[in-house]
Amino acid sequence: MDRIEKSKAKFNQLFGEGETAAQATDPDFQDILNHFVFGEVFFQGNLDDKQRELITLVVLATNQTLPQLKAHVQAALNVGLTPVEIKEAVYQCAPYIGFPKTLNAINEVNEVFKAKNIALPI
Repeated sequence: MDRIEKSKAKFNQLFGEGETAAQATDPDFQDILNHFVFGEVFFQGNLDDKQRELITLVVLATNQTLPQLKAHVQAALNVGLTPVEIKEAVYQCAPYIGFPKTLNAINEVNEVFKAKNIALPI
């Protein structure tokens, strides 16, 4: 399987089939992103998909890239992370990034959980 095929398979595993907003307006950029992140980065090293998604969630919370955080919460659920694992990873950010940023991230996580009918509080 080449990088492009691997990127499509990994993207579909994480996010399901369908188009992103960027795919509709900026397909070249979305392809560059997908081929690099999901065709190369995801296949480097020895981390499994759950570990990669936990790291991604923490980085996105830290950077306050909240729309992408929301997408990766869905991806984390798709690779088998539990709601408790997801929440715990985000909660652990608080001493390092501050409570306001952590609360912003928690809000995004909760929105995904509500959409997936995951009862809150966890």
